[in-house]
Amino acid sequence: MTDVDWDDELVPDDGGRTRAPEPDCPVEVALAAISGRWTTLVLRELMSGPLSFGELRHRLPSLSAKVLTDRLRELEARELVERQTLRGFPVRTSYDLTPRGRALRPLLIELYRTGNTLTPLSNIHSNTR
Repeated sequence: MTDVDWDDELVPDDGGRTRAPEPDCPVEVALAAISGRWTTLVLRELMSGPLSFGELRHRLPSLSAKVLTDRLRELEARELVERQTLRGFPVRTSYDLTPRGRALRPLLIELYRTGNTLTPLSNIHSNTR
């Protein structure tokens, strides 16, 4: 591009060497994958293995059925979750992470660690207002 000295750890290749957010930038792709209220919590619950809609509702009781349905559809569209209809009566639906969805595990772990690091800082700032 130009004569910019890129930090090779932060930006190891040309994919992120941009001056504006680009949809194919790896960081933007990762952020888009986990975007949306409740998305990280739904992903977290599915990290332990397939769950039915009812099991997800039980694990996230404050999450409405409508929002859960919306999040699951979005995650399916992003190819992070797959839905399987199970035989029987009543018909049950199971949701499981795809390999792409499971690839988000290290990101979620690091976000949690970073949040723990930042939490004391945010408490300091909120107490001074």
